[in-house]
Amino acid sequence: MMYIHNAVEVMTMIRTQVLLTEDQYNFLTEEARSRGLSLSELIRRIVEERRFLLAEAQRRGAEEMADGAIEGPGDTPHHDEVLYR
Repeated sequence: MMYIHNAVEVMTMIRTQVLLTEDQYNFLTEEARSRGLSLSELIRRIVEERRFLLAEAQRRGAEEMADGAIEGPGDTPHHDEVLYR
């Protein structure tokens, strides 16, 4: 949820707790440090990247389904056989 307060965009955030393995924690903290980010910001960015990739995959899948939704003579290499039966 976002709202505008004094011409500044404010995003409501929810505090949560996540249990990680030691290896996962070490990986994320090192990645955050190397990028100059907080652990929270790194995780938010990873989540947003995943959301974007998923939305793109769904969009492409919908386009592929729509492409084949209406079959016609031009959709087959044997269109003359369909047209001139």
